[in-house]
Amino acid sequence: LIKRIIARLDIKNNFLVKGMHLEGLRILGYPELFSKKYFEEGIDEIIFQDVVASLYKRNQLSSLTNKISNNTFVPIIVGGGIRSINDIKETLVNGADRVSINTAAIENKKFIKEAVETFGSSTICISIETLKINNKYKIFTDSGRTEINTDTFDWIKEVQDLGVGEIILTSINNEGTGKGYDLNLYEKASKISNISLLAHGGARNPSDVYEVFSKTGVDGAVIASAFHF
Repeated sequence: LIKRIIARLDIKNNFLVKGMHLEGLRILGYPELFSKKYFEEGIDEIIFQDVVASLYKRNQLSSLTNKISNNTFVPIIVGGGIRSINDIKETLVNGADRVSINTAAIENKKFIKEAVETFGSSTICISIETLKINNKYKIFTDSGRTEINTDTFDWIKEVQDLGVGEIILTSINNEGTGKGYDLNLYEKASKISNISLLAHGGARNPSDVYEVFSKTGVDGAVIASAFHF
């Protein structure tokens, strides 16, 4: 299988933002310009993540996705604040190819099953934010704000059984640091994952990407800071 290189754009109030450990966000510019640049440079896919959507219980990326998808001809994944079948419909109609769900998946597993049955496995991604605490990986929601007392690897197994097509796994410890990927996390996760698994958090240069591809079974590398800066 061909490994994919994916750009992630964190969006707040229609601006591209970036922080560290999913916190301390600062404005970098307009996502339309960054998306066009990455498309022209041959990116495989782009993820748009509304980083305050779950906090404010809203989904505001539809008009932005619509505008960008008219000029950017690569698959687009949209996440943040997707809590209903209608949210998914609206996101897809406005140019997204897939949706990424985190908080709503944990709060309502029936929603995930319904989403898979309605739109198909290949359209539904689960975003997992994990923090390593005392050598154990726990899952978080709301862009790393809320701890869920669930083991990350147990949750990976569970969402697979719900029929989703892909998992985007973010290491909060490494996100935005440029320290490289958490190879231990992605090695363990890829061993139990029988669906597509994307690694996000820590890439600084091409050797970090090569390392996560050669030492783990992940299918794609998600990159934000290293591209933006």
